[in-house]
Amino acid sequence: MAMSTLKTPVMNSIAKRCYASKAAALSIKGPEVQTKKLPNNTLVVAVPEYPTKIGRISVTFLAGSRYEDPENSGIAHVIRSSAGLSTESSTNFAILRNLGHLGTNFYATSDRETITYTIEAHKDNLISSLKYFIDSISNQKFKPWELSDNSKRLQYDLLTIPPVSRVLDLVHKAAYRTALGNTIFVPKYNIKKLETEHLLYYVKQNFISDKAIISSVGVDLETLVLISDDLNLPSGNSTTASKAKYYGGDLRKNKPLDTTYLAVVGEGVSYKDSQSAAFAVLQNLLGKGSSVKWGNGQGVLEQSILKTNTSDNFAVSAVNYNYSDSGIFGFLLAYNGKNISQVLNAAVQTLKSPTINDAEVNRAKKQLIFSLVATSESSAEVLENITQQASVTGQVLPFEKLVAAVEAVSVEDVKKAASKVANSKLSLAGYGNVASTPYLDSL
Repeated sequence: MAMSTLKTPVMNSIAKRCYASKAAALSIKGPEVQTKKLPNNTLVVAVPEYPTKIGRISVTFLAGSRYEDPENSGIAHVIRSSAGLSTESSTNFAILRNLGHLGTNFYATSDRETITYTIEAHKDNLISSLKYFIDSISNQKFKPWELSDNSKRLQYDLLTIPPVSRVLDLVHKAAYRTALGNTIFVPKYNIKKLETEHLLYYVKQNFISDKAIISSVGVDLETLVLISDDLNLPSGNSTTASKAKYYGGDLRKNKPLDTTYLAVVGEGVSYKDSQSAAFAVLQNLLGKGSSVKWGNGQGVLEQSILKTNTSDNFAVSAVNYNYSDSGIFGFLLAYNGKNISQVLNAAVQTLKSPTINDAEVNRAKKQLIFSLVATSESSAEVLENITQQASVTGQVLPFEKLVAAVEAVSVEDVKKAASKVANSKLSLAGYGNVASTPYLDSL
């Protein structure tokens, strides 16, 4: 089971690896990142010199689930699932056939902040693919009969959501209640209730130039400016999401599973906060799972659970979610056994009072820098992460500044981050076999 639930933001790639005979040295130079704010307020971000023959372009809107209200809960999920349906000038068949003929991959993703449309193709075919890509974003029609057919896909989506995703969704609800607490999955009762007029109205309100980010890897900035012109997004009064307020709470859903999935979090920080680097180091200090297949993790969370001498299977990982105005920090635990109380209590006590010293902080910093470098080896992940940075902060930090921020984190900084979590009200979410799971006030 994959327990890595956070992808650290990064935007650059490895340019050179240098190995000496006595000690290995890694020389890193990130490629140039170009950014520009267009007259229509659309932000464009490009990494044109990335060494790849595949061009990748994303068009992102600040239109994720936090912008929903109770009546249209799950509408971002429905819109994401409807990507590629018939438009004003192209049928669904024409879009799929022509993109497939060009060897192009087109997909959409959504989360609490954004809805993102991405296209991937060989650079020789990318320009020819843009016609259908742009049309699928700016000329969506959401025809009733196609939405009706697509409802089966949505039902399948809900049936295949991993328990880990379910419990993380629940813990956001427990922590925030509304805004960032809105579910990222469409409720079953809304699948057929959300019709053409609901989707068109939501798109009209949120798919506007003021809330758009166009990003790319392997494609120059000038091409993105032309894409913005062709999208011809309307301007309008940008809908401001309700400011996230952390409350804390306890939610659980009992399911006939052998495993108990638990998430316990406290209040973290936004991605723009000066403490965000310290929280990232703290996450690695607590542990993000094993770096070696079938091995034990080095994090203090896993080590504290092992000290309970439990004979049951478990997996634990620290989680750190940073949003534009808030964040949560804690751990995700999967446990297959009967003595959940002992294991959960050990993890909670470690979260409240972890072992923080020079050795642990240095280890965590090295692991974090390595993950930044390793992640940057994939152009798809570079695109995902520059898009994330641009969406939540309005800018993209150079790789050198990201590494410098990590290296500058001190032991005291990590202790302050841990203290903030320990002093906040915790939130707990459970999914699966939660019948014997203790409540927060008993931990």
